[in-house]
Amino acid sequence: MPAQLNKDRIYDVIDDGALTGGVHLFDTVDSTNAWSLRQCEQGRELPFVCFAEHQTKGRGRRGHHWVSPERANIYMSLAWAFKLPVNSLGMLSLMQGIAVVQCLRRFDVEAVEIKWPNDVLVNGAKIAGILIETTSVRAESCKAIIGIGLNYQMPEDIITESTMTWTDVAHARPQPLPDRSEIAACLLQQAMAMCQRYQQSAAALVADYSDELEVLVNRSVEVLHEDGRKLTGTTMGLTTQGELRVMIDNREQRFSSADISLLPRVQGENSADH
Repeated sequence: MPAQLNKDRIYDVIDDGALTGGVHLFDTVDSTNAWSLRQCEQGRELPFVCFAEHQTKGRGRRGHHWVSPERANIYMSLAWAFKLPVNSLGMLSLMQGIAVVQCLRRFDVEAVEIKWPNDVLVNGAKIAGILIETTSVRAESCKAIIGIGLNYQMPEDIITESTMTWTDVAHARPQPLPDRSEIAACLLQQAMAMCQRYQQSAAALVADYSDELEVLVNRSVEVLHEDGRKLTGTTMGLTTQGELRVMIDNREQRFSSADISLLPRVQGENSADH
């Protein structure tokens, strides 16, 4: 079993005063997102971050359970106050996915890419997921809880709800395995930097990260619509609100919420390698 997270190593990457609400590390918590939401409701100063070694009720998108074996992975929630209306956060999940990609590349994980709207893949297998939840919503501000689950060294016999294949850092890069605390610190650093950039100019990020977002163009996908229909089409990139544009039967459709499955690549589609 990997060593426990080292709080001092995580603090080392943070500028003095950058996390005024503190760094909180728990052996066990119901959910880092749920704990963070409760802290927001109780008036804790933002920003702050919560890490846990184990979650009893880890949460994924659309109410799915996020499997959270003890010390196997990284479970993190960053609470951030945005001076933006909540409907401006449509790109936040994808941008935090890019933050995860940037972190993993620092540790020599290759063939890593984002998957709309909230997953990170390595060679088509899921290595991380992002869950954004909001609270204290006002006309021009809101608080966001950015939950990130990153697979580090999963037990081989683990069973997940997802139909996607999974991978982890241990399988996705050459040995020796990097220290889990160093990855957690990098993940936090990248997530905070992305929040700062998002606040400054969310609209510009599509152009700034065009290379990372290119994977969302010209990919064959199956869309499971909320009404149960399965549609097949080709992705055309994003709108400025973070909607996925898909050409289906020669007509562009836009999705703000849907389950998307990547179909096998065909010649001419974008490669996962950058």
